[in-house]
Amino acid sequence: MKKRTVIAIIVLIFAGIIGVWNLYAMLYPQHVIDVNGKRLHLGQVYSQHLLSTVVITGDDETLLTVTAPITTVVKQVKAKLQNEVKEGNQSLPDGAKMQLATAYFNTDITLHLSTVVTYNTQHYASISMPLEAVTVNYTVNDELQFNDIIELVQRYQNKTQQIFNNDYNFIN
Repeated sequence: MKKRTVIAIIVLIFAGIIGVWNLYAMLYPQHVIDVNGKRLHLGQVYSQHLLSTVVITGDDETLLTVTAPITTVVKQVKAKLQNEVKEGNQSLPDGAKMQLATAYFNTDITLHLSTVVTYNTQHYASISMPLEAVTVNYTVNDELQFNDIIELVQRYQNKTQQIFNNDYNFIN
């Protein structure tokens, strides 16, 4: 009988410890990120924002830059590319007008996509962490059309959002 009582008390103590640990973790979350090789404990996260940047360069000059929240970056890239087509069409005769689906840069280009997440937390008023960055080079022979660029940005946005949701989204 004494052995059963001792085992029951030990089980209750362990259950109590686990319960207290779960309560502590719920009240004092220990969200952790790595920034420049340093582990930072955020504590409770009050807000988080994803900001993406798309930069297209060619011939050592910037051809297009868009910085926007990740949820609107595709829309803004599309709008800028549509504006490029509209401006290009102003000098073309009616039969030679370009469309978004057929327009492309007539130079080698580098497409750089990056996203930064900024947290407002218990321990930091504002801390930013690079989340994802991709750089892709294309030659003029690839004839990467504007619609292809929009599709690449869309795929990047989806992948980055998924990475964020799986590993860095601390607000449920």
